[in-house]
Amino acid sequence: MENVKNVMDFNAQPLLVAYTRKVREDYSEFLGESVHFAVCDDHDSPAVPLYNAYGRLFAECGFSEENGIISKGVTDIEVAKIGGEFIISGREIVRTNHGGGKFSSCESGNFVRWHTCDFADFSAPKIMSERYSSEEKSKIELSCSAFSEDGLDADKAVSIPIPCEVARALIEKNITVKYASTELPAVVTVKSRAELDNVTALIKYTDGSTHRKRVAWGAENIDFTKPGRYKISGKIITRHFPFPVENHPWADPVITYFNRKYYFIATNDANGDTSFEIREADSPEALFSENVRRNVILSAENTVFKNTFWAPEFHIVGGKMRIFCALTEGTGFDPQCRVMTLKDGGDMLCPSDWSEPIRCVMPNGRYLNQNPLGDGKNGITLDMTCFGAGGRSYAVWSYRTWEGTDSGSMLMIAENDPDEPWRLRTFPKLLSRPIYGWENNRGTDNNEGPYALVTGEKVYLAYSGGDARGQMYVVGMLSAGVGDDLCDVNNWEIPGAPALASNFVEGQYGCGHNAFFEDEFGDFYITYHGVTSPESRAILPGIRRVHFGKNGAPILGMSNEEDLPEEMAGVEMTVVVK
Repeated sequence: MENVKNVMDFNAQPLLVAYTRKVREDYSEFLGESVHFAVCDDHDSPAVPLYNAYGRLFAECGFSEENGIISKGVTDIEVAKIGGEFIISGREIVRTNHGGGKFSSCESGNFVRWHTCDFADFSAPKIMSERYSSEEKSKIELSCSAFSEDGLDADKAVSIPIPCEVARALIEKNITVKYASTELPAVVTVKSRAELDNVTALIKYTDGSTHRKRVAWGAENIDFTKPGRYKISGKIITRHFPFPVENHPWADPVITYFNRKYYFIATNDANGDTSFEIREADSPEALFSENVRRNVILSAENTVFKNTFWAPEFHIVGGKMRIFCALTEGTGFDPQCRVMTLKDGGDMLCPSDWSEPIRCVMPNGRYLNQNPLGDGKNGITLDMTCFGAGGRSYAVWSYRTWEGTDSGSMLMIAENDPDEPWRLRTFPKLLSRPIYGWENNRGTDNNEGPYALVTGEKVYLAYSGGDARGQMYVVGMLSAGVGDDLCDVNNWEIPGAPALASNFVEGQYGCGHNAFFEDEFGDFYITYHGVTSPESRAILPGIRRVHFGKNGAPILGMSNEEDLPEEMAGVEMTVVVK
């Protein structure tokens, strides 16, 4: 949004531009055949893409008789205004999967429609046999016109006038949240070095949000035993990580802060490895140093588990450190969720201090993969996560079946027993499926890798969709109230578009299968894997700070430069010693 001028400076009637994007190798038809938006002053002004030029409205998929995903899209977008509402519509496209990554598509003859008053909140997509009814046609107050703007990379674009206040709100909401200014007292009075170290910088961001950061103060010349006045300089402390943090194909990386130490674990199967390695360090940065303390705590060499050492996660549940993971017993392919427990006072890096992995079961003792949806089908279970909210403990995991057809991976939720977290207290409920093109991209039909970030009021459940090893991997974000019954799927807000996708942070592609951790200072960070170019499939681990915007929601794509530019890290202040 750097090319957006002052949001109050609309010189003419602002226009909302709706369009589909051209299909490219790095932006498939599953993404391009969705509704994208931009805003401009008038037909002679360049349009400013919203939402990182990514699709905002996606058609919902259909399901075959065998419960397989039938991907859908839209084309030939139109927008009309009736009363206080705008109607966005497009011709429905149905895609046929021929296998081997080959698809064909055709128009179904139906239309997909959304309603909105402000182009920020939309109704759920609805299938119609006609674009507008006869009654609606007679009530249309404004209709769209063709719009030509090469800078949008549009396949077809239309525009419609919108009120100035709507345009301003869209621009303001879409402005990149980044560093704006630093607030520090000009003069502070202290008695000790400890008091000085408690003087922090308040960083202000372009959306009105803030973040308080520590400062490394240069106080070598201050004598805290004698009254005096000093002018000192300092450097704002930031935890900025390079991408990747290590040139090794760690997938699904997880970090936790436990007993004043940091621990790292991840999937490590890119080179045929079948083991879980844990690292220990005094800081998250040191986890990736050459001489870090590390050890394998579970391996195919000396266990019955020979395959799919997948997605291990650290969680403290019931007062004990656990590892939730997916393992295959034997040499076949049958990943199933299991839980390991660290003995009281145990060493995280000592294999004998961990229990055997216990397979997860339902309240009646039935394995998690056995007919969880009541349709008579069994499948695989993986990527289990665990979190507490509203005084209850929940498990969320990914389930998939190939009986009859590929169901796509789906997120399941249940309440579990914190004392025996491998045991569910309630039977599983289907939470989400890969219903949109960003989740079922080119046949990679995935809802997987869930991980919760719980704040005082909300549960944000991040999950990944699309191609897990490529640049079109994305992160979606469900949300619900902390005190809600989270096993009631109606209490969750389902996202219509991803929270993080390729190049939302410049130069980082396909960032997904994330986790969160809180450091010793109370700041939150996201861990993830991604690729360094659109062509690469060599996934690598990354870390960055999670910023909470003015509305309280986590921002997953804030770059180091947006958090705090290096040139703005230096600060000065006058210190008065009593």
